[in-house]
Amino acid sequence: MGFLKKFTGEKKATGERAGRRTAGRRRKPSARERRAAMRTEQAEAKLLETEALIHEEAERLRRETRTSA
Repeated sequence: MGFLKKFTGEKKATGERAGRRTAGRRRKPSARERRAAMRTEQAEAKLLETEALIHEEAERLRRETRTSA
């Protein structure tokens, strides 16, 4: 079937192009890419921590407004 597509000019499907060589092989990330991944991971962790603090503060303020009213 692939042999006929070659001569009829049909376009290949998106996933059809991947061969045996690329299936299990990936290149090793460079030092720059590893550092960038580490910075991203640290930024995400800090963001989650900040988000948790915001939710705690909001909950505290909600409790205070309920008890004072």
